[in-house]
Amino acid sequence: MDVYLSQETRQSLHALNLMSSKSSGYLIGHMRGNRFFIEKIFPCSNNIPGSIEKHIQLNKIFEDKLIGFFSFDVDDKKKKTLLAPFFTGKLFLEIKSDRQKTPSIIPYVIEYENEFFLKELKCLKLN
Repeated sequence: MDVYLSQETRQSLHALNLMSSKSSGYLIGHMRGNRFFIEKIFPCSNNIPGSIEKHIQLNKIFEDKLIGFFSFDVDDKKKKTLLAPFFTGKLFLEIKSDRQKTPSIIPYVIEYENEFFLKELKCLKLN
């Protein structure tokens, strides 16, 4: 599995990196084969992933295209909130901010095998 970031997504994440290092939000896109395609992002509060009910409502607004979450400078406590049955198979981008240059992006998929865990993926088209 790997992740492709559209130009709009890369530009939006770079802009958020310059403006604020504590942003979080949703990833909008689709999956084709073993590749996640992130078309754009929807920044929102730091309460990611939030309630399942709100996630379902947002997914309807975005026509079933919510494929995951992103968060800048995330801590382990926040990562653990993603390790739940409802989010299995979703994408998570951990973004390490550096306001002087392009942020570092580490993509994961939320998986389960006797316990929930984040499996690191390859990220394509970063620059």
